[in-house]
Amino acid sequence: MLMLVLVAGCTGTKASAVEVKLVPTASPTVESIVTPTVVMQTPIETPIQDVTIGPRQTIKISGSTTVLPIVQKAADRYMTSHPNADIQVIGGGSGIGIQAVSQKTVDIGMTSREVTPNELKANPKFVITTIAKDGIAIIINPKNEMRFITLDQIKNLYLGKITKWTEINGAGVQNTNNQIILIGRDSASGTRVYFDETILLKATPLNSMLEKNSNGAVLQTVSQTPLSIGYVSIGFVSNDVKVLPIWYNNDKIISPTIENVKSKAYPISRDLYVITNGQPSGLTKEFIDYILSPEGQKIVSDEGYVTIN
Repeated sequence: MLMLVLVAGCTGTKASAVEVKLVPTASPTVESIVTPTVVMQTPIETPIQDVTIGPRQTIKISGSTTVLPIVQKAADRYMTSHPNADIQVIGGGSGIGIQAVSQKTVDIGMTSREVTPNELKANPKFVITTIAKDGIAIIINPKNEMRFITLDQIKNLYLGKITKWTEINGAGVQNTNNQIILIGRDSASGTRVYFDETILLKATPLNSMLEKNSNGAVLQTVSQTPLSIGYVSIGFVSNDVKVLPIWYNNDKIISPTIENVKSKAYPISRDLYVITNGQPSGLTKEFIDYILSPEGQKIVSDEGYVTIN
């Protein structure tokens, strides 16, 4: 007699979120930028809703190349624990991000400058959220002997009132003509807008300034051009360039460090934002909440920026 015994079993799997362990004051010469009255969110401590179960959700984000590293890293981390979330992030500049969210071709716009009163008037449903703080570092080529700079010197360099490094005590590059090469950002850049309004006091830099479309491009050009000077977000600073501390009020020499930006001791600092056209909902809201959460703010810190809390 042949006896067959069938044993059947079943197992179940439950999707769960992966836990990610969290293992210079403004100068008297600096003109304030107008801040429109908008809804501002604060860091949250509430749990982030898990969207791993359900239909696939997609959101698009574009804008500031300064904000880009934060949002891209946050998107990568978020999608790892939320497989049904598709978060597409591209740069282009703050102006591009504001325009895109205004036209609703993206769900979130990134900007490193404030929304202007005219932009806000045209888009009264804008919801603007501060996600980080940033300082703008003045950078030169390591071959330049300059050790620090003043706000007036920065302005005079970019307006053409200083044309040779030897016109500044302690500055210069040996075996060159010391003719200054200015590197800046293009007109779509929020960093460019902030720099022109705050440092140049709304004046226009020299036409000879080489315009670059990203922080990375400015950094690379300065690192390869001995006579150049440029400006980048502190999140992009590397050993390939020399960062110039600012001699502020003929009293203090202040470096663009995390601590000095957080304390507002460094005079060239600003907030970084994301914008939605109306109150965010669904995956858009969940992702912004994630950036504001302790995990998201850890990413802000890891990327070299300053947290909002």
